[in-house]
Amino acid sequence: MSESTNVLVRPAVEIAPFQDGQHLHGAVEALLKLRRAEGLYPPQRDVEATPTAFTGWLLSEDALGRWVAIVDGQVAGHISITAPHPYLTEALAGMGQVSPAPHGICEVSKFFVDPTVQGKGTGAQLFEAAFRFARREGMQPALAVVSTSLAARRFYDRHGMIETGSFQGIHGENFVFVDGVSDPSWGLEPAVGVLTA
Repeated sequence: MSESTNVLVRPAVEIAPFQDGQHLHGAVEALLKLRRAEGLYPPQRDVEATPTAFTGWLLSEDALGRWVAIVDGQVAGHISITAPHPYLTEALAGMGQVSPAPHGICEVSKFFVDPTVQGKGTGAQLFEAAFRFARREGMQPALAVVSTSLAARRFYDRHGMIETGSFQGIHGENFVFVDGVSDPSWGLEPAVGVLTA
């Protein structure tokens, strides 16, 4: 009798800077797959699930940096770094949080992975690319996630982000996470929790 073994096969992932003409259609298709699969992201209150609406949503922010994950020649995920939205800076200020980074907080935004490649390291690679950029630029990444996004909250926790508190937003309760790594180039001593009151 032979034993059956499950082997997790990780796809070859290329992380590339986002280019509208090259990656926009694929990013919209991946986002449509995600909305059809889980129905949660992006929130229906924010944007209708159509190619035109998702295109506008993806391009609606001035990104400081934006990347895509490419798997088997197809766009399979997206992440961007932006200046923090007022809701995030207000929430952090209300929590008494101040960033030690020379250029303060930046926001992780529009982060998603095609559901067919979730759980295989694609999101982790996108996340790390965005964080390397932010840290190199002297910024500390932060984000807010709705309370119903349990998988996202677990992901952020596993990837070194620290939950600093919550606030009530237009989507209900939002949990705030900040990068838990103090970059040595900031000239600061490593600290647990990174943010200080």
